[in-house]
Amino acid sequence: MITVFKNRYKLSLALATFFILGMAASLFVIYSLPKSLRLADGYQSQFFSVYLVVAATFVVGALGLIVALRYKREVVILRDRSIEAAANKKQETEQSKTSISLDGVAASIQESAEGKEMLEAGLKAICKQLEAGQGAIYIATENDGKRSVELQGGYALSIGESTTISYEFGEGLIGQAAASGQSLYVDDVPEGYIKIVSGLGTASPKYLLIVPLKHNDQVMGVMEIASFTPISEDERKFSEESARLIASKIIIKAS
Repeated sequence: MITVFKNRYKLSLALATFFILGMAASLFVIYSLPKSLRLADGYQSQFFSVYLVVAATFVVGALGLIVALRYKREVVILRDRSIEAAANKKQETEQSKTSISLDGVAASIQESAEGKEMLEAGLKAICKQLEAGQGAIYIATENDGKRSVELQGGYALSIGESTTISYEFGEGLIGQAAASGQSLYVDDVPEGYIKIVSGLGTASPKYLLIVPLKHNDQVMGVMEIASFTPISEDERKFSEESARLIASKIIIKAS
């Protein structure tokens, strides 16, 4: 549709050009007439070519103006529709953000059993609401005075169940979140850093959110969420609140 508008615009420019050339031709024809005919009164047959050129010029000029005006109105309509579509998209995005709820996460945790099943149920509920492509959850452990977080569950992970992944506190992004107790948000994940594998192929998400699981300032673990779309500030707050729910559940199960 936009291509058609562009073609009409070019057509209007061409017609306007012909209009100017026609006017110049009219002046040239009139100027070229013999002096006696130029001064004659009333209709003169010798002026027929002048009348014809002038009439054709005005017709072409009128067509050019009509097409240009129609194009202008169509561009305005297209612009208004684009603005309306952008506003609708923004409204839908805001509505989807407000639809996220902790109730779904709490219900998933409450209905699940202990251990890995509970962790994965909570993680799945979070990822579903955020429409994230992948998630992982790590639990903090301590051996010989060294603190680390070890992978305990995941959502859409492309690794085997027997695979062991762990990070010491301060090691990598996961370890940094565990050591600092602060969330990390990366909005430009390098290509190949994370792979999401499905039946349709392999893709790399661009956004990564890492949230510590804290209870009373104690880091119980770390939650990692990968997404193909930006994660808003409201969604990050939702993730942090959900992480506290999971951390409190870990404390209850451990006591």
